[in-house]
Amino acid sequence: MRLHDIFFWFACFFLAGVLVASIASGFANPYWISALLILVLSVGIFVIRRKWLFVGSVSLVILSLVVGSLYFFAFDAWRQPEPIPYGQKVEFSGIVSDQEQRIDGQKIVVGNIQLAAPRYPEYKYGDEIKVTGVIKTVEGDWENYFKKENIAGLMGFPEIELISRGNGSKIKFALLEVKAFFISSFQKVLPFDKAAFMSGLVLGETAEFSDEFKEKLRATGTSHLVALSGYNIAIIASTVANLLSLWWFTKRFTFAGSTLLIFAFVLMTGGEASVVRAAIMGFLVLLADRLRRVYYFRNAVAFTALAMVLVNPKVLAFDIGFQLSFMALIGITYLKPLLEKWMKWEGRSGIINWRQNLLTTSAAQVAVLPVILYHFGTFSPIGVLANVLILEFIPLTMGLGFFIAFSFAISPSLALVISWPASILMGYELGVISFFAKILSIF
Repeated sequence: MRLHDIFFWFACFFLAGVLVASIASGFANPYWISALLILVLSVGIFVIRRKWLFVGSVSLVILSLVVGSLYFFAFDAWRQPEPIPYGQKVEFSGIVSDQEQRIDGQKIVVGNIQLAAPRYPEYKYGDEIKVTGVIKTVEGDWENYFKKENIAGLMGFPEIELISRGNGSKIKFALLEVKAFFISSFQKVLPFDKAAFMSGLVLGETAEFSDEFKEKLRATGTSHLVALSGYNIAIIASTVANLLSLWWFTKRFTFAGSTLLIFAFVLMTGGEASVVRAAIMGFLVLLADRLRRVYYFRNAVAFTALAMVLVNPKVLAFDIGFQLSFMALIGITYLKPLLEKWMKWEGRSGIINWRQNLLTTSAAQVAVLPVILYHFGTFSPIGVLANVLILEFIPLTMGLGFFIAFSFAISPSLALVISWPASILMGYELGVISFFAKILSIF
């Protein structure tokens, strides 16, 4: 077996080992359950693929599974929080590491405790605050999500006293201020619902979304538009690549320029974990287009998944966004060419590029179907049609969003003029989402 094949299979079975440990962690005896699952999986693989498996390959499979499983348990033990006095009134001080403004309040993270607070006074990243209240345990369906985020307790509307400001990273604070400026510029020149939608498209910011609108996005399969996924970042990078290709730039220079843009965008949005994941996925989309060789691309995907799981192994089983991103990318990379060939649509686009949008959406939907059914139990085929009608206009809408923010720094009047075509586009996109959501509600 060649070296790149060894790496690919090691990465795959290492991830499988992490997944096994993630499943076993929910049982009373996770180590024994994990060992049993590894044994069953190893025997099953040997029985199914015994023609190509030999002693070295069997050892690689078992070693990868065991190492992946042990890594998960070691990481879990390392991340165990200090004893927390749940259910008792406590007082502590700390630095705000994350803050998100929402319609009904704000979310604040201090250490490994998440606070729910009123919208005002507004706290920011880097603020040192004194908190007095009761810490509650995380239970139910959200337990694994909060474990993945390293949140060990919740506090609902405690007493908060500001001690000082500007204690965090100056660079991160400045980048978050840039993000806040983008959102503010949208809010000043666009109606509320469209400003919120634009913030979602460009920055993945969904704090101002109503529960009703979130349900519409979920029902119509368009939530990915505002999730700051690899798709969104790939749109930004691809648009820049297309613009650069209009001049006499080489493909290598164009690819490098697009990659640098992704890196700059990650910095601008604050470098959060979800943004980094989306940026990596967007880069892989560009890489796939650059290499045009599925064989090398599979190793790139395996390497990326391995790197992200090494940073936080809990994302593999407990981060739906991680699962959807990788499955959608795999679907677009492997299934789309097969569908295109089967339907004999090579090189054909159609009005508003509907054929390519249909192929891309269908391939992604088929790939993510198992994940959606497992987590949500429902699937909406009508979402394919909604995406076909919307996707072609998303790059232009996002581009106008960036122009609004940049122009607002120069002249609010200019930003207002640019907001008019953006408002028309978003009116159409939001109309499509509402139309199909209404149809689904009838049935």
